[in-house]
Amino acid sequence: MTKFPPDRLKHLWFERGAYANKKARHFLREEFDPIAIKKITVIRHAALGDQVILRPFLVEARKFFPNAEITLAAVSNYQYGMPVDLVDHVSIMPGTDMRKTTGSKDKIACVKALGEQDLMFDLASTNRSHWMMALGKAKLKVGFPYNSLIRRVLCDVAIFRSDLQPEVEVMLDMLRILGHTPPRRLEFAYPDHQVVCDKEQPFILYFNGASMKSKILSKEQMRDVVEQGMAALPDYQHVYLEGKNDFEKGEFLEDLTSKSNFSIQACLPLDDLVMKVAKASLLVAPDTGVRNIAISTHTPTVGIFYFTVPYRYTPLYESHHIVMRADASIPSSAEVVASMVNALQP
Repeated sequence: MTKFPPDRLKHLWFERGAYANKKARHFLREEFDPIAIKKITVIRHAALGDQVILRPFLVEARKFFPNAEITLAAVSNYQYGMPVDLVDHVSIMPGTDMRKTTGSKDKIACVKALGEQDLMFDLASTNRSHWMMALGKAKLKVGFPYNSLIRRVLCDVAIFRSDLQPEVEVMLDMLRILGHTPPRRLEFAYPDHQVVCDKEQPFILYFNGASMKSKILSKEQMRDVVEQGMAALPDYQHVYLEGKNDFEKGEFLEDLTSKSNFSIQACLPLDDLVMKVAKASLLVAPDTGVRNIAISTHTPTVGIFYFTVPYRYTPLYESHHIVMRADASIPSSAEVVASMVNALQP
């Protein structure tokens, strides 16, 4: 539990690098006490990878507001991987998958059912979450919209957001600005690679799936990466991890299973996937939820980027390597393997 002297609670912890309106300044000066906070809603409308990196925020919010009930406000079409183990309640807003069966009244009713909150954090910044911020009731609303007008209309406190700053750190800035100090090595409440890593039979995981095919390598190049990786790192087992989609299967590598140091791992349930990733020596993948799972278990990664921004999902405090080119062209297989070798150096 974080303890504060009375005078420190009266201060908003920034000078010019954020936004706070008069309501926020008055509340934080006259009323705010982390111990007295009872109800918090955290809005997160996002797929697996973005749900995973929400976990440190919830862990730290629990520490900072020990007496609060935390509600996760999610959306129906993005429920896989929700950190339900770290919250007290879950509220599901109708999403695109329910467009034909629900209307605006249902969505408004969902927001009103939350009731009045002490704090509301918008960690989605989508059109849907903006409506939730507008219609929801809270003593303090905190968000990180890019648009300065939305920032002033919807938020009492707003964090300035950058694609060059890890998003998990930007989310934690919402707690820092209120006076909390998260640890340098973030806690995700997942199995820790440093504890469970398989050192007797070390293995490298490869994953080539994503929500959009434009994020992933061609099967021909992925095969080349695997073959070059097997040659460059013969002391490791090399495991191709399949996803649930047809284009994420490993049938194009089936003939390589005749070699003693290669295998294909069928798609795993989430809990098993998390443990498998935590045990790996390294994960090689494009910008995908599975890479974020590796980050959340503190497993070293080699991330292949050419379609999406690399720095938003790359922590600064651990061994996570980025393979990219300044002109945004697709990195070569040799560049990927060189980064793998570098990542596994003692």
